[in-house]
Amino acid sequence: MKYDFYITGTIGENFDWWTGQPGTTSAQVKNFLKENKDNEVTIAVSSPGGYIDEGITIAELIAAHGKCNMVIIGMTASSATILCMKAKSVKIARGSLMLIHNSSQYIYGNGFSNKKKIDSYIAALQKTRSELDTIDKALADFYSFRNGKSIEDNCAMMDQEKWMTAQEAVDFGIVDAILEDDDSSTQAKAINNVYAGYNGIEEHFGLPTLPAFDKPEPKVPKGIMAKLKNIFNDFRGVVEESQEEEHTVSTNNHKNMKKLVLNLVCALLAVENFVVGEDGKTTLTEDQLNSIEGALKEKDDMIASLQDEKKTLVTEKENLETAKKAAEDAKADAEGELAKLQKEFDDFKAEAGDDTKSKVNEEGNTSIMTAKEMYNDIKGLL
Repeated sequence: MKYDFYITGTIGENFDWWTGQPGTTSAQVKNFLKENKDNEVTIAVSSPGGYIDEGITIAELIAAHGKCNMVIIGMTASSATILCMKAKSVKIARGSLMLIHNSSQYIYGNGFSNKKKIDSYIAALQKTRSELDTIDKALADFYSFRNGKSIEDNCAMMDQEKWMTAQEAVDFGIVDAILEDDDSSTQAKAINNVYAGYNGIEEHFGLPTLPAFDKPEPKVPKGIMAKLKNIFNDFRGVVEESQEEEHTVSTNNHKNMKKLVLNLVCALLAVENFVVGEDGKTTLTEDQLNSIEGALKEKDDMIASLQDEKKTLVTEKENLETAKKAAEDAKADAEGELAKLQKEFDDFKAEAGDDTKSKVNEEGNTSIMTAKEMYNDIKGLL
C-alpha cells in the first residue's frame, strides 16, 4: 500500500539517539499538510509515543486538514495513538498492536528528609498526581471523540495499560477497521520484533511491559552487547525503508547518519570493514569480534591505569601540601625567634650606649663627663 507520509519514532523529536530511529515533530506534519492542503492523504503511523503536547498538536493539525486517513502499523502507543483520533479514518494493519495508558512523569528522590521536608514532598506529589489526573481525562476525551464512549470508560481502559490486538482496537472503537494488506502486515511483524529487541524501551518511553515476541538472535555475544548498548543499537529502519520518492533525501540522510555513527564506533574499537547493509542490518566476523574484545580490554586497562595514576597524583599532592604546611610553620617559628633576638639585641644596644656620667668640678658645678674622660682622670692618678 502506498503511504503519503510516515509518522515514526519518538513523537516530538527529529531523531532519537537511544533507538537510532528518526522521530516526527508537529512542525514536520504541519509542513507536509500545508504542501497537501487540498489533497486527501494516507499517513502510516508506527511509534511507541513521545511528548503529549506534540501528539495533541499533531492531532489538531490533522483535524484541521480534514482529509487524513491514518493506518496503524506495528506497535503504536501513547501520544502516537492520540494524534490519530481526529483523522477522517483510522485503520490498523493486521498483526499490529495499540496501547492507550495513563500519562506519567519521572519522580526524583528526596534524599535525607525530616518530617517538614516529607510533608512538602507529599504535597508536591499530590499536586503532580492531580495534574496527571487532569491530563488523563483530557487524553480520554480524544478517545471519546473517536469511539463515542464516556471519559470514564476510556479512563478505565487506560488504567489497564493493556496492549490491544488489531481486533480489540476495532472492538473498542478507536480504529475503524483492520487493513487487509500483506505488505503492511509483514511490516507490522518486523516492527514488533525491532521494538522487542530494544532492552529498556519500556523505561525509555514510559510504557508498560511489552508483549512477548520471538526476539531475533543477537549478532554480538551478550558480554560485548552489554558494553556496546549505550553506543549503538541495531540500526534497522523497517518503516523508513519503504518511504516513497519524495522522502528519499530524508531516508538517505538517515542511512548516512547510521553509517557515520557506526564508522565512529569502528574507529573507537579498532574494527575494520564493519558495513551497514541496505536492509539496515550488520554482521560481525569472528576476527571482528576478537578485535572488539581486544579493543575493549585495552580501553579497560587504560582506564584502570589512569585511575591508578590519578591516585598517585592525589597522594603526591597531599604530601606536597603537608610539606608546604610544615615549611610555613617552620618559617613562622623562625620569624618569631628572629623577632625575639632582634628585641634582645636592641635592648642590649640601648644599655651599652648609655656611656655618660656626671661629676662635680673644682668650682662645685656639675658637668657631664664621658666614660673616656673618667678613665683618663683615673689613669693620671696611677
